[in-house]
Amino acid sequence: MKKIPVIIISGFLGSGKTTLLIELIQVLQDRKIKPAILMNELGKADVDGMILSEAAGGLPLEKLFDGCICCSKKCEISGSLKSLLELAPDVILVELTGVANPEEVVDAMAEPELLDRIILHKVVTVIDAENVLEYGSIFSSDKQLVHTLRRQLEVADVILVNKQDLVSRSHLSKVDRLIIKHNEQALILNTSFGICNPEALIEGIEPLDLQAKAPGRFKIIPGGHHDHSADSGASSERGQASFSRIQSLLIPISGHKPLSLRKLTKWLNAKGQRVLRAKGYVPLEGSPHTSLIQFSGRQLQHARTAYKGAYYLVIIGYELDETSLMEEWRTGVIL
Repeated sequence: MKKIPVIIISGFLGSGKTTLLIELIQVLQDRKIKPAILMNELGKADVDGMILSEAAGGLPLEKLFDGCICCSKKCEISGSLKSLLELAPDVILVELTGVANPEEVVDAMAEPELLDRIILHKVVTVIDAENVLEYGSIFSSDKQLVHTLRRQLEVADVILVNKQDLVSRSHLSKVDRLIIKHNEQALILNTSFGICNPEALIEGIEPLDLQAKAPGRFKIIPGGHHDHSADSGASSERGQASFSRIQSLLIPISGHKPLSLRKLTKWLNAKGQRVLRAKGYVPLEGSPHTSLIQFSGRQLQHARTAYKGAYYLVIIGYELDETSLMEEWRTGVIL
């Protein structure tokens, strides 16, 4: 039996994993290679899944929320992989949450029922060239998180140094030295916007012409949903500490009053290093359409989207004070 290759995409929050994933999907589809996707989101809101659905609708997609991949319950991963295998894809792409260790997925793939059906093709780690050098000092008090970020580098076969256009050559050299310190074997590719030579990632992958066991065309499969409250020991009505001191907070945006892009950018930047990532679907002043906003590395980007659901914003940060954050949101952004 032909084994289906698996590509694992890891990297810290805001490094550009989803952008790379979309780029890979387009390349694979151009070559008549059928991909299936397993996505892992840190919070309960499916922002990246929505982005992916708009870019490549109709693909088989499993979604795991609340950081399930990086916890001890690996049955969530293996169950999702088995569901995707029923559709006989040519390759499975796994995008991890920013605080997950790729080794957890590799361990889950070693389950007897999967060993004969899938094979690890590559572990790809995407890093943010602009901010990666600061992680050691920012998270110095969190040994578990620092260990995870280090393992993302150490176990990678390919490391994409993304956002190279935002840094100087001397800065890029320091990033390269950091990588080599932890991984001398990995192929290092400098990229912008997650665009790279795809051959380095998908070489050897080809159509397998396998027969799907599940009926019908490729479709989106509802993903697993796991309550982490028993694992983390900390949860709240809106947000939950999914891993270490990294927290995700969901801010529902009611009504139709547009937000000021200037106020929103100023508010997020005022959080300093506490807010690592923000993303969501919001109404913005001057636009009749819903906007997808993404904030990382102190930069906020927005784009028109066809999303029709309820407005919301997901904040991912480090040791966040939810009460004060929500109060600041109401007084600093909404008003």
